[in-house]
Amino acid sequence: MYGIEGVKALADALESVSDLIPLPFLSTFLKVGVKVLEACEEATDIEENAADLQRRVYNLMLVVVDTVPVNRTTSLELRERINKLQIILDSILSDMDKLKEQRKWLQVLFHDRNKERVDKCVARLNAALEQFNMAGQLRVEESQLRVEDLLDKIKADYSAFAAQLNRIEDAVKETTRPHNAPSARPRQDMPVPHHIFYGRDGLVDQITSLLVTESTSRVCVTGVGGMGKTSIALAVTETTMVKNTFLKEYIFWVPCIEAKSSDLLRHILYAQLRITAESYDSLDPLIAELDTSKQRRLLLLDNFETPWLSGQDQDRVKVNDILVRLAKLPHIALLVTMTSGFTPGDVAWQHRPLPALDLIAARDAFKSKYRVAAGGHELTADGPELDEFLTSIGHIPLAITLTAASSGRLGSSPDDLLREWGKAGTAMMSGNEKQSMDKTIGLSMEREAVKSNPQALTLLAILSMLPAGTIGNHLHWWAPTLTSLPAAVETLRLAALIEKDDGPFATSRIFVRPTIQAYMAHQARIPAKVREQVHDTCYKFVLDHKSISDDHKFKDDLTALAGEETNIQGILMEVDANALRPNAVDALIAFSLYQSWTKPSTVVVAHALRVALAAHDDPRVADLDAAAHRVAEAYQCLGDALASLNRYDEAGKLLQEARARFKGLREADLCRAGECSKNLLKTWVYLGTESLHEVESLAEEALADLCHDETKRYYVAQGLLGFGYFLWWARRWDEALETLSAAQAIFEELDCPASTAECLWLMARIYAGRNEYPEALRIARNGLVKAEQSGESGVTCRILRRIAAYLILEQSYEDALVAVTRCLTFCQVSSSPGGIAQGLEFLAYVCAARLDLQGARAAYSGAQVQFGKIEFTASGRAGVARCSDNLAELGRLTEMSQNDFSKLAQPDPMD
Repeated sequence: MYGIEGVKALADALESVSDLIPLPFLSTFLKVGVKVLEACEEATDIEENAADLQRRVYNLMLVVVDTVPVNRTTSLELRERINKLQIILDSILSDMDKLKEQRKWLQVLFHDRNKERVDKCVARLNAALEQFNMAGQLRVEESQLRVEDLLDKIKADYSAFAAQLNRIEDAVKETTRPHNAPSARPRQDMPVPHHIFYGRDGLVDQITSLLVTESTSRVCVTGVGGMGKTSIALAVTETTMVKNTFLKEYIFWVPCIEAKSSDLLRHILYAQLRITAESYDSLDPLIAELDTSKQRRLLLLDNFETPWLSGQDQDRVKVNDILVRLAKLPHIALLVTMTSGFTPGDVAWQHRPLPALDLIAARDAFKSKYRVAAGGHELTADGPELDEFLTSIGHIPLAITLTAASSGRLGSSPDDLLREWGKAGTAMMSGNEKQSMDKTIGLSMEREAVKSNPQALTLLAILSMLPAGTIGNHLHWWAPTLTSLPAAVETLRLAALIEKDDGPFATSRIFVRPTIQAYMAHQARIPAKVREQVHDTCYKFVLDHKSISDDHKFKDDLTALAGEETNIQGILMEVDANALRPNAVDALIAFSLYQSWTKPSTVVVAHALRVALAAHDDPRVADLDAAAHRVAEAYQCLGDALASLNRYDEAGKLLQEARARFKGLREADLCRAGECSKNLLKTWVYLGTESLHEVESLAEEALADLCHDETKRYYVAQGLLGFGYFLWWARRWDEALETLSAAQAIFEELDCPASTAECLWLMARIYAGRNEYPEALRIARNGLVKAEQSGESGVTCRILRRIAAYLILEQSYEDALVAVTRCLTFCQVSSSPGGIAQGLEFLAYVCAARLDLQGARAAYSGAQVQFGKIEFTASGRAGVARCSDNLAELGRLTEMSQNDFSKLAQPDPMD
């Protein structure tokens, strides 16, 4: 019975791996055989016959074990033969169970009949063994294997049987872990996790917690190419919590990058999970195998966008079926990464869209990778230039890794990278032929879902030209020829080529990442026809929203242009003087005018002047007078922008040039020339370099030019406003009030709120100059109503400063604080150093009046810096001196008193 105990041990060993192929059927056969052996042991009343049956069953089991080739797939024919033997064993076991069920006295009574029943079992067994061997086409004398000799051999030396057991167990261990079988495809090892990994710890912990909890263990990480989805997933597999939940051999990486169909995906699953089947045309064996054992497993389906987006819709249905069937196995955790904006299939995913790194993490990642590539040398130029470069590439991990490695090897600075980025775009981001931004983006472009939708490709080209993206309601402006915009948007989002903010489609921002924008911008990936259409759309959009601050639609135009400002500026800066399209220069000038009222900048308007001059000098120009007028307008716009930035000396020269050009036209434009003179007058006043006589002459010239045609009442009123400004400055206050009142009456008749507010602003200053502060405050507040009605931020800011000044003079410090706080909000937008300086000085004085020592010090320090930027003017120099003296006074204090406050110099001007 020593050998029988060995067969029991063998059966137990096989039972422990009974969920594996090709051994399950063999284990089942042996289990039945063991049950027969145990039943024979209990048949004590017919001990001799039962022992003979037991011996023969044991011999049969040995023959079968020795015949099955456990190191390769068994044939269907051999399995059928063993199944027939099992059927016979089942019938013998049934007979033995019936004997066992007989009461003792029945067993004695029917002793001979029971012996006969056992003998018949032995006969059936002999026949079965003979048939088993003959079916294997072995000669009888060889196929008998001399069972008795084999039994004697095993009994004589149990090590032989132990070797047989070891042979099976070793085969099991060699080809299972946990599914040990050869595959039709080579198995790929899981990549090594990245050592440089920043800004993702919280997300890794979150995903880990979801996966180890069975009810939330279906996690999908999506995002644009290069965002680090695979790195996140690999980091998750390395966490202690995952390792404690899933044994190492039960964590499977399934690379889907080459699975361009459901068939390929199915084959890759069989290979990576180490499961074999007679046919890979069905998922049934794989699902059955996974379902047999309830051991928890983690499947990382990496780059799942390939099977999901590469095929036709009917194939996606099959891919969906694979996902759904895997997801139905509760002990199988799924972690999917895919370059997409959506999760795949009919699965209740825990969706985790992957954002770009924040600036701190992006800096750390860049510097760390640079250090490694540079052989331990640190990046020294890691100031604002690095931040600017990282922002330009969108803080995308792959872009950071590739550029940092290249920069470290070559010793390039962030400035070098910025220049290269401008010239080459994503072509500069290449590690090798398998790792580059161009390849990553190109794969998304090649998805069948994208290629099969021409409107989606056109929309991608259009959106790639809009640096800030656009909202859903504005898409029809930029893509007027596309008939199915929502479908095109969904297709591009599916492939993660564009992104959309959360919220309703109409108001959500739809945009393209900087790396994809750069990819599209190079190598003529945007068709010329699309580029021309976007430019023409941009010009039309700007000109449709061209207005001045006294127009009723000015506020709405500001809002519309503000919503697309970054896009418009990006497109207008591409205007080429050598390939001008209609309305290009007009759009440049109109947009420059808009910026002069909102965020004064010289970037666009300087480009407008360059283009206008080049167009004027082009011998192919048809209308020379119109071209010359545009040049004069560009000079005026640039001069006004510089004046808004308190660069008065430069502004004055440009305004003089503009005035001369307007007057030098074949048909002189005296109204525009008068505007230039009026604005030039303000620069002279601020600079304080011209004599009273020269300033008066300029004011009279402006008045004459603006009022040359009395039928143009708006320009007449502008002439009066300009001359009233001069009279205020010259302290001829009665004349000033009379002139300004006349201008105000015309502006109110024409319903021009911005210019009316300008008149009231000057009139309030005149009353304040007369020390009539209640009246000055009343007029200023009326002016604020008109300014807010117009939407013109410059005049609103100036009036709020006046209101704050008059409230300070009336010692209404709490109300003054409200006014000056609002004023600073407008000043920060306009970026005018003088306006910011005055606002901060008012704030400092109010803080001091409220005995807020720290607040007063901080505000005076800020005001001193801003005054220093315009120290070339008299007001700038005076402001620096006042702030310096007040800071010195405050510096001696540890706490503030009313007596200390009384020693501070008041802001100027207070009129």
